[in-house]
Amino acid sequence: MRHCAILDIGSTKIVCMVVSADVDGAIIVHGTGIREYSGYRLGELPNKKELSKTIREAVDAAEKASKLHIRNILVGVPAPFMEVIGCSGSARIASRAGRVTAADVDYLIENSFGFEAPEGYSLIHSTPVSYFADRTEIQGSPVGLPCAKLSADVSHCYVDNEFKSSVDRALEAIGVTADAYVSSDLAAACFTVPEDIRAGSVFMVDCGGTHTDVTLIRGNAVADTESIGIGGRHFTSDLCYGLRLPEGVAEDLKRRYVFSLDYGDTCERVRIPGEGVFDIEHSYIQLILESRADELCDMMIEAMDNMAGRDTPVWLVGSGLVLMRGAKEFVEGRIGRKVAVSMPSVSRNSSVSFAAAFGLADFALFRTGRSSAIKKTERYLRRTFDWRT
Repeated sequence: MRHCAILDIGSTKIVCMVVSADVDGAIIVHGTGIREYSGYRLGELPNKKELSKTIREAVDAAEKASKLHIRNILVGVPAPFMEVIGCSGSARIASRAGRVTAADVDYLIENSFGFEAPEGYSLIHSTPVSYFADRTEIQGSPVGLPCAKLSADVSHCYVDNEFKSSVDRALEAIGVTADAYVSSDLAAACFTVPEDIRAGSVFMVDCGGTHTDVTLIRGNAVADTESIGIGGRHFTSDLCYGLRLPEGVAEDLKRRYVFSLDYGDTCERVRIPGEGVFDIEHSYIQLILESRADELCDMMIEAMDNMAGRDTPVWLVGSGLVLMRGAKEFVEGRIGRKVAVSMPSVSRNSSVSFAAAFGLADFALFRTGRSSAIKKTERYLRRTFDWRT
């Protein structure tokens, strides 16, 4: 049985998971380590000492739960530490039969590097977004199709070198090697969004603790991405500030809230440790939470309108917003797009909060491809998202 380990570095928690595949292709979870930490904000790297400590604790917990020793691990890259560059490439079909081969696709990817790599970033994966066999657009893998020239737009994903170095050092300190780095949002999309929907385009919206990532996915590729500086912690802190509540009480209040519900003149009774029991009008809670949600939706609309048409569907994941009841319907009404919240059946942690972690597990088990097109200027083997899956 082949075992894989993944590391999902979120803005407020780190998840390490040891997995394998069942005979029917289901993901079996052997052990999970989940540890919260202070995280990061947009434009800021995590505290290196705390990051190293939290990674060590998450890996250790996963090892103890699975009774397996982790030597290699797949690491997810959050959108704030990524750069995405799109560029077109083409290849003349070399086979005598005039049919596309895997080598032709690799050559096409290699020819798409007609740009300067972003300074301070390293390439992690390159994936064709759409193919043209001669002048005909095609869906899926082009291998085996007859044509004289194959062309495609290619998505090149880069990771921030400082972020990568911080994670590498933290893992090396506990004897673990990062096998590869991959976009967390891409992995989550390929796991949660059906292939026929991804074949067009879809927005993966991951609302975490401190920020929300809006990523446009086309097929198995990242077409564009943007991070918004609002997450679940902002809803909690708004309640703390507006109603003068302790964080634990505010968090519990947020979790019980239902969006767009007509509360009338009712009150919420809360107990504040050391102070007693108080009644808070639901209208105040509604004003605070829905004002912040409105702000987030406005920023989502702006990001999406700059990336794709209004008919592009939205997949909502993460723990910052979607776990609040009525959030899907609220967002759908505000942004004017079809919104879906779904999670394939898994053996443990079957929640959209773990969509990125299971997406990375799915990637490690089934989707990793290794390109034979290796740029000589890179010091490491460039991995591509497997365009055949």
